Amino acid sequence: MTIQPYQAIPAGLVNGQPDRRAQGLSIGVHSPPKTGKSSLGVSGPEPCLLIDSELAGIWTPGRKIGWDPARQTVPSWGGPGDWKVCDVPVTSVDTLFAVQQVLASGHHPFNSISVDSVPAVAHRAMMSMAGRKKMEWDDWGQLLRDILQVIVGFKDLLVHPTNQVWSVVYVFPTHYDKNARKMRPYLQGQSANLVPYQFDLLGVMYVSGTHPDGRPMHHLFTGPSNQYETGDRLWGRLPSDLIIGHPGMVPGWTVETMVEQAILVSQ
Repeated sequence: MTIQPYQAIPAGLVNGQPDRRAQGLSIGVHSPPKTGKSSLGVSGPEPCLLIDSELAGIWTPGRKIGWDPARQTVPSWGGPGDWKVCDVPVTSVDTLFAVQQVLASGHHPFNSISVDSVPAVAHRAMMSMAGRKKMEWDDWGQLLRDILQVIVGFKDLLVHPTNQVWSVVYVFPTHYDKNARKMRPYLQGQSANLVPYQFDLLGVMYVSGTHPDGRPMHHLFTGPSNQYETGDRLWGRLPSDLIIGHPGMVPGWTVETMVEQAILVSQ
């Protein structure tokens, strides 16, 4: 099965309720550096929109096109064989809101979204609000609202009435939270406590073992853990420890196959 645009989903592909269409996944991913988070993020159903607040999208797999939503119309897509990833460099929160305005209109080709990374988005918001000055109490409240707007705004596209996307991946570094006594997605302020509840899957990436060709094996773990903030609301539709791959490059799970599996098991 290949994910098709929203309007082309077969009539029988529903998730357990007669009048409800299939729905994609929101996925939060955290881990130490260089464990494959960014590559996983752009492995959703093509074409993928990369919200590139790390300004490192050039190094992720897939044929790319750039887009400046403040100056350019949304790029067109010619189907499989065309570009796979649309890279939007994010240097201000205004860019994010411009992207979300286009996506909310439904006039775009994207089937998946990767936000890489959420803390870098938060940093852009902080710089917009305070620059080099100290953040004040009201600033932290505004930052929380901005981050939640980014998270929820993209997640809402999973149920857009005319042009549904099939996956939204949010990338985080990880850090040790002394209060929770575990490794959690890194965010500052109250966002750190609220954001993890927003995802269908929350997993930690790690590297263990090798593929037959000698390349390191990357995993996404979403099962119960005393060491890491993880979890899912899919009730066993996916394994809790997934070996991660990339289409045409490395065998294993991709965001697209996760969505396909979750939808099929729901039938």
